[in-house]
Amino acid sequence: MFIGGGNVQQTSDKKKLVDVLLETGKIKPDDASSWKHLSNIEVEEKLKDSHMVSGEDIARAYSAVFSIPFISLTSSNIPREVLEIIPKDLAEKYKTIVYEFDKQNKILNVATSQANRLSSDLGDVLDELRKKKGYVIKIAVTTEEDIQKIIALYSKPAEASIAEIPVKVASTLPPPPAATGKTVDLDKMNISLEVISKFPEDISRKYKMVVFEAPHPSLIKVAVVHPEDKKVQEILDFVREKNDIALDIYQADEHQISRAMKFYSPPKEEKIIAPPPSESDISPRRFMPKPAVEQAPKEPQATEPTVLPTPQPEEAPEAVVIASENDLDKFLDTPIKEVIDLEQFITGGNVPKIVAAVLALAVSQKSSDIHIEPTEKYSRVRYRVDGVLKDIIKLPLEMQPALMSRIKILSKLKIDESRVPQDGRFDAITSGHQIDLRISTLPTVHGEKVAMRILDKSLRMYTLEELGLMGRNLKILTENTDKPYGIVLAVGPTGCGKSTTLYAILNRISSASVNIITLEDPVEYEISGVNQCQIKPKIGFTFANGLRSVLRQDPNIIMVGEVRDAETASLATHAALTGHLVLTTLHTNDASGALPRLINMGIEPFLITSSINAILAQRLVRKLCPKCKRPAHIPELVQKEIDEELSKLNFPRPYQFYEGKGCSECDHGYKGRIGIFEVLPMTENIENVCIARRPSSEIKAEAIKEGMITMRQDGIIKALKGITTINEVLRAVAV
Repeated sequence: MFIGGGNVQQTSDKKKLVDVLLETGKIKPDDASSWKHLSNIEVEEKLKDSHMVSGEDIARAYSAVFSIPFISLTSSNIPREVLEIIPKDLAEKYKTIVYEFDKQNKILNVATSQANRLSSDLGDVLDELRKKKGYVIKIAVTTEEDIQKIIALYSKPAEASIAEIPVKVASTLPPPPAATGKTVDLDKMNISLEVISKFPEDISRKYKMVVFEAPHPSLIKVAVVHPEDKKVQEILDFVREKNDIALDIYQADEHQISRAMKFYSPPKEEKIIAPPPSESDISPRRFMPKPAVEQAPKEPQATEPTVLPTPQPEEAPEAVVIASENDLDKFLDTPIKEVIDLEQFITGGNVPKIVAAVLALAVSQKSSDIHIEPTEKYSRVRYRVDGVLKDIIKLPLEMQPALMSRIKILSKLKIDESRVPQDGRFDAITSGHQIDLRISTLPTVHGEKVAMRILDKSLRMYTLEELGLMGRNLKILTENTDKPYGIVLAVGPTGCGKSTTLYAILNRISSASVNIITLEDPVEYEISGVNQCQIKPKIGFTFANGLRSVLRQDPNIIMVGEVRDAETASLATHAALTGHLVLTTLHTNDASGALPRLINMGIEPFLITSSINAILAQRLVRKLCPKCKRPAHIPELVQKEIDEELSKLNFPRPYQFYEGKGCSECDHGYKGRIGIFEVLPMTENIENVCIARRPSSEIKAEAIKEGMITMRQDGIIKALKGITTINEVLRAVAV
């Protein structure tokens, strides 16, 4: 059969391996009946385990399934230059070799013992060979025994024939790379940053090896100074197995390897700036239309400064463009909208594309986190959508190490370290979204797992109203953020939306007349007109040290990502007392709990009450899908709890709550999330309770007495308005 484009498919009558073996009398009807539901690969494994038929019987059956000829290679004498058209690593991986080459007509005769892969990854590899070299590929099927004999010829002298090679079907590792005897002159090469970066620079320098060519996604060519070195072989074997790729090894001079390291830092392109055009080159009619009436020159406006043209700063080499593999749409060449789209890539077995498809599907489903976790029998992929984890797909457990290695390469983590947790990040683009992925790996009893936090930089900034603030809560918060000094504190557990709320506040109060500086970890979204700083604790740039420096930058408003320690709390308090508005966050369960927490951190109560304007506590609940929302019945016990809460607010009866039925728009009745809030302003009575060092329960009771709407009450009001469900509110907020 010839490959002219696309993959080989089964014959039109959809015969399976079990059908052909039954027709030819190789298996019994009882076996055929019990195996009818199995795939060809599963049937093949059972046959090999039970030794019911020979390898030739299986190969001839595949010949009938795919309508391709069977060939015996027992007496073949294949020239070395023909054999090496497919590199040894690829031949071993796909059990596929070239046994004959018609140079005049550019016809490759290829034999494989894994015909079951012709409709997936092997078909892709052969099709890639056809496209790049212009070959017509003629495929035959043979036995695994014959393929192993041919592969052994790669390591034999050129005049060796197949008859001289002993049979060894169950081969283990390939021979050492030094056995290939191939060399390369790196001084004659111009290696791209994308290619050489497939090995981290520190690994390349330490083990004196570089990637100099990547002719195919499943093959890379590596130049090594000492290919026989055991540690080098371990690294190469690790890369080969974990990334599921073939390596073509060449020996190179040590000095050439050292000189090749320059390709990790390619020279910046020289920018040629054209001289400004002369007056005679400018057409007044085209560029400078004369007004019908002469106008007096405008006085310069202080509020509208002239923007002077400035030369663009040169970008670092790695930041000139996002790597092609990080542009997921171009890399995948097909949109990923459903799980079935992801399954197609998993079937193909291309690990880089599987990782890209997992990321693209997560973004299309508006996930905030991705989890890839090994279990005892399989690996599972889960997405966190609207705050709730859901299973997406199960993967073969054998695929987990390769997936981890790919993610580590993208995140610039150590691919050979799987004993300790690692953290990293990388950027990607998909469906018009520029995303920042925060990576965390963790060794478990079944292997490494990875969690990926998705930060979508393309999302627009929300207003406070869109986040769910309304009525009294909105009024108190805006009044206190309009003050020129003091602390506005957002509290709640991790992932409850505190940073998003602070961003909305900054976006509201930002203007040309104020100097706003933020200290964040990480910088999640960029705000025009705001000086945003990423802290780096590893080099001593902490929240506390950063805050000291910020105070010397003449700020009006300061945002501190989190009060993590007593030093930061003390500096934030000092900043507020010296005339700055400080926005920050703290981990407490509710607004009243923030005051005792600050006291426990060593801040004097009188300083706390003097500096704090307001404390905002929040949670996130899922919003009802407007397409399938319907009235809901509430159990009597829950109704009593609600009556008790709403009686304090004099809320009118009757009460009507809602639930989501589930539809094509949402699947489960919810779509998106919204905040539920409580805002505690610093009043005279609250100050007195705080200075007396009373517990948070007494502070909360006093705040409610003064009219504070609790998170639970705010959530119930949103449930009555049909924004969320009462179950979501009760799940998010304790009594």
